[in-house]
Amino acid sequence: MTRRALVWLRDLGFALLAAVFMLPLAWTVIGSLRPGNTLRTEPWGLPEALDLENYVAAWEGDIGLYLLNSTVVTIVSVALIIGLSAPAAYAFARLRFSGSGLIFGFILTGLLIPAHAVLIPLYQLNSALRVGDYLAIIGPYVAFGLPLSTLLLRAYFVEVPCELMEAAIVDGAGHWRILWQVFMPIARPAVATVAIFQAAWIWNELPFALVFIKESAHQTLPVGLLSFQGEHIANWGAILAGVTVAVVPLMILYLLFQKHIVRGLTAGAVK
Repeated sequence: MTRRALVWLRDLGFALLAAVFMLPLAWTVIGSLRPGNTLRTEPWGLPEALDLENYVAAWEGDIGLYLLNSTVVTIVSVALIIGLSAPAAYAFARLRFSGSGLIFGFILTGLLIPAHAVLIPLYQLNSALRVGDYLAIIGPYVAFGLPLSTLLLRAYFVEVPCELMEAAIVDGAGHWRILWQVFMPIARPAVATVAIFQAAWIWNELPFALVFIKESAHQTLPVGLLSFQGEHIANWGAILAGVTVAVVPLMILYLLFQKHIVRGLTAGAVK
């Protein structure tokens, strides 16, 4: 086969793969624009006209409040994850101290623990400490987000030229200033990768939010969407509208930072 034919087959394969992954999202968006009763009889039909009643129903069902709660929880959690993992990654990448390898390996064992395997102990701990709803879910989000974030940032910090750090030390900068004024601006691709990965997980996480949040006014978006589904009937139109609203922010973030994410994931892959 010629090179042009191989390139054409490769592009065709990528296009088919993209279509497979985009099909559920396309069906969700189309379904959110159709009346709820037609979704049961003709689930694969197309909307005859743009119908925003499902979005109105979702808004009347407090989807705006759930969206705000998810935004607050996600932003605070991601900010804490980056704020805590960046100094740790800098220390493991640039500082030499006794037991650094052992401590780093201990932190990475967090990647081997299924997050929801500790659901019951965390629930008992939160009940004993009587913490609020937001703290009850932000704490586990940050704890389980630190291992991967530290690993990715450390891989990027190792690639930063030593000359930059030496020049900053000559200018009288301490390690804290070197981290935030030298390393972090250079490591924007890695930071963007960490932020997107953690935000996607926190934004879509359900079991922790379902178990730990007690007040309905504090519910996040995944938990709030359950309110549109009753015991015997579900408002699928409003559910699909809510899912569409939940997906759009993450899609926008990924499209904006796509190049940074690719660069962050490939950091340290080539020596």
